[in-house]
Amino acid sequence: MVRDYKDIRHYAGAAGIFLLIIMLLIFLSYVEVPPVNKDLFVAIVGTLVSSLGVVVYTIIGQQPDEVNKLQKKNESLTSTNHQMEVRNDQLEQMIIDMQKQIIERLSDIKTIKK
Repeated sequence: MVRDYKDIRHYAGAAGIFLLIIMLLIFLSYVEVPPVNKDLFVAIVGTLVSSLGVVVYTIIGQQPDEVNKLQKKNESLTSTNHQMEVRNDQLEQMIIDMQKQIIERLSDIKTIKK
């Protein structure tokens, strides 16, 4: 339940920032920024627009923490898969060696019986 409230806050915050950026762009299309405040305004707008990627990810349902967790889980599963492949190769080699030993022993038994 706490997780649901946290998710709702994330979505609301992301939507609020997105709306703020859209309203800012609409504002800029109607009003000209005075040359005195132009540098400060450009810095603020640049900061807001740079956060737009995180905002869009949050709105479409992908949280940065969730993406990081999934990447770590994927790396862990890849590592486990590699270990299992190495172990499988070892077991196959053991079976091959055992088959060779059985064949050698059976051929020795046939030689002794003759």
